[in-house]
Amino acid sequence: PTIMTKTASLLAKLFAYPSQSTALSALQSDTHFKPGDRKTLSKLTAISSSWTNCDQALVENKNDLSKMILDELYSPYKFYKGNLDAHPPRAKFVDKICTKPLKKSKAGFWAATDETSTTSWLPSPTQTFDTVVHFLQSGSGTGVTISCKIVTCAHVVDSEDDNDDDDIVPDRIGRKRVVIYGDGRMFLTECERVIENIDGSRDVARLKIIEEIPGTLTTTLHTASATLSETVQPGTRTFCVGNPSSIDLECTQTSRSGKDRSIEFQPPIFHTSVGEYLGRTSKEIHDLRNEISSRGRSPTRGEKNRVIDEDPGEDGVMIEHSCWTYWGHSGAPIFDENGGVVGLHSAWCDLNGVRRGVGVELLREVMGDTPKKKATKKRKRGTKQQEVIDLTSP
Repeated sequence: PTIMTKTASLLAKLFAYPSQSTALSALQSDTHFKPGDRKTLSKLTAISSSWTNCDQALVENKNDLSKMILDELYSPYKFYKGNLDAHPPRAKFVDKICTKPLKKSKAGFWAATDETSTTSWLPSPTQTFDTVVHFLQSGSGTGVTISCKIVTCAHVVDSEDDNDDDDIVPDRIGRKRVVIYGDGRMFLTECERVIENIDGSRDVARLKIIEEIPGTLTTTLHTASATLSETVQPGTRTFCVGNPSSIDLECTQTSRSGKDRSIEFQPPIFHTSVGEYLGRTSKEIHDLRNEISSRGRSPTRGEKNRVIDEDPGEDGVMIEHSCWTYWGHSGAPIFDENGGVVGLHSAWCDLNGVRRGVGVELLREVMGDTPKKKATKKRKRGTKQQEVIDLTSP
């Protein structure tokens, strides 16, 4: 068997354990998982290379690495599987039940609502909902299938090794990740092309599907594929399918019901929200936002007003939309009302709450046959080339 087939078999074995305690006991036992097996599994996560290559002859190292693998792979799997079984999100999509759009207040801030509504114009799930994947990792993340490739934001394919220097674009090529579809099918993937720069305006990655993990619903590759939108104008109705998870990462207080840091949005996976394509952020405002963020202090009143008062136009650096999203929505496709992908959600603006993303032109570029620049591993802020593009055969 190939290395990847062995990897898929190890994942199937891990996911077969009925509980966290039994899975952890097995991971910490050399009888069930050898040191090489734990190393193989850790490479499918954001775990740092120092831990992946640690000396497992030390019991403390072996046990700690096993717990990291549990948190990064097994726990997300149980979360996704449990929610897919208990509250199938596709049924809500078919019934056209979606979270309402963000609303812009008089002060200029885009705020969320937990209200849902029936959206009559929502298209068929076949080329939209069924093409969406979630990444099996504690950091979450979403992607979309286009021509049998997974497209997501580059920062979704992250690693603890990336945190050493924020001014360096990481080398993400070759990283392997597990993705899951809304019907429970799981596949191994590998990052094969990245278009990325430091300021976040270019933030997209393409992953190839390698093989299905044994024990899922089919033995053939997933064939549903989204299409890219030809044209999109400000005011176009849009919807997003993404992964909010169930944890409120902005709250440190226990809720009134006694549940700590829970959010009310349901379903917590493959969540559909509707909104509008608002237009594009001008480069001037995009640069101002990044400058404010890098300073580590509050903006002046004038700077804040410039950001809040800007009306997105047809041209600019990043797209803006009003579909509700949360942390795990990074890489989530933004569809128009005809089912075409107009971009990927990637971030939101702290100053006014508007949601931002990468446009369809970057998706076309990452799916293209010929890269524009030679592959490079790292680019520092201020150099002429801040972009990383790499490509194996498409």
